[in-house]
Amino acid sequence: MSDFAYTPDFVFTEMVHFKTLVSEFENFTEQRRSVVANPRRMFTLKFRNRTKADMENVRDFFIAKKGEYAQFTWTNPNDSVEYNVRFDKDSSQFDNKAYEVYDFDIKFIEVI
Repeated sequence: MSDFAYTPDFVFTEMVHFKTLVSEFENFTEQRRSVVANPRRMFTLKFRNRTKADMENVRDFFIAKKGEYAQFTWTNPNDSVEYNVRFDKDSSQFDNKAYEVYDFDIKFIEVI
């Protein structure tokens, strides 16, 4: 069972990122080299119209992981694969749009 078990709204964003080293020479030719064999995935999970309790649970999880410091597991609902991920940065924003109703986005980066 995954550490992060909160279900996002659909749709959420999945991005695949490769790392390529490009060397440009004086005659404008380029040499390209792949730095990694496998891509790194990044996910943006959207949570809309969530209760205060939902927001506090996700916020407390974020605080427990110290932002991007600690990795954890998360199961992608699209492919049912469990990924090792971390938060993409050390800060997070939770928008209070009405009385005890919140919107927030959470971004993960796959840890390879």
